[in-house]
Amino acid sequence: MRNIIFFLFALLICSCKKEVQKEKTEIVPIVENETTTETSVIDDKEEKTISKNDPSDYNHLLGTYVGSFQASKFSNTDVAPSYSNKINISIDKIDLDSIYGHSVVAGNKRPFKGNLDKTSLFARVLEPGDDKYDGVFEINFLPGQKEIKGIWIANNKNLSVVERKYTLIKKKYKYNAELNLDYDIEYDYNLALYKSQEEENGELEAISPQIVGKLNASTQELNNTNIENLNKGELEVLRNLIYARHGYSFKNRKMRYFFDSYVDWYIPVSTDIRNQLTDLEKKNIDLIKRYEQHAERYYDYFGR
Repeated sequence: MRNIIFFLFALLICSCKKEVQKEKTEIVPIVENETTTETSVIDDKEEKTISKNDPSDYNHLLGTYVGSFQASKFSNTDVAPSYSNKINISIDKIDLDSIYGHSVVAGNKRPFKGNLDKTSLFARVLEPGDDKYDGVFEINFLPGQKEIKGIWIANNKNLSVVERKYTLIKKKYKYNAELNLDYDIEYDYNLALYKSQEEENGELEAISPQIVGKLNASTQELNNTNIENLNKGELEVLRNLIYARHGYSFKNRKMRYFFDSYVDWYIPVSTDIRNQLTDLEKKNIDLIKRYEQHAERYYDYFGR
C-alpha cells in the first residue's frame, strides 16, 4: 500500500513539472514575437521620416535656368562688347556640398563645379580656366521660386566685359518642330534684324515675318517656288530657325541677337546639333543655302 501511495505522489509531481515547462514554452515565444513586431514597425516609421526629410536631398534645384546675361562692368578696351546674350545655366548634379553643371552662351559651352551652401542656397562655381572667356559664377537659388540670380566675374580682366549679372527662370528644353516666328505679335522683326546687323556693321536685310512665319523648314519640304522670292535676310532667318529649334547656341552675333532678343521660345542648349538634324531639315538647308548665295539684296528697312 505504501508503495502505491509513493508511486501516485511521484506521478503527480512529474505532471506538475511538465505543466510548468509547457506554460514557459508557450509564454516566452509570444512575448518575443510581440517585441520583435513592435520594433519592426518603429524602425519602418523612422526610416520613412528620415528619407522624407533628408537634408541632403536638393534634387529640386537641378535643371536648366534661362534668361538674359547682361554686361554690368567693363574694362578700358576698345573692343565693342556684346551687352546682352541669352544664357542657359544647367545644374547637373549635387553631391553633398559639391555642385556641378555647365553654361551655354554665345556659342560657347563650359563646365563648372564648386561648393553649395545648403543653408543659404548660395553656390560659387568655377569654370576650368583654360578658355579666355572663363570665369566664376556666383549663384543664388531663390527659395520657393524656380529662379536663380547672381553675377559672373571674368578671370581675364582684359576682356571688354569683366562682369555680368543675370536673373534666370527654370525652363525645360524640348525639341518642337512646329515652333516658328509669331508674326501676329507686336515684335518688329525687321527692327530686330536691323539692330543686330548694325552691331555687326553688316548690310541691312529686311524680312517679312508674314512670309517667313508661314514657312517651316522643319516640317515641310521646301521647293523653288516657296523660296525663290525671298531676299537674303529672309533666307538666313528661315535656315537658322531650324538650328534654333534644336537649341543651337549661335556664334554668329547677328543671328544670336535676333533669336536671343526676339524669339521667346528659343533656348540655347548646345553648340553642335548636326547629329540631331532630320533628313528633311538637311535637305531644306541645302536648298536654302543655294538660294542664299545668289539672292538679291534688299537694303530698304521699310519693305520692298
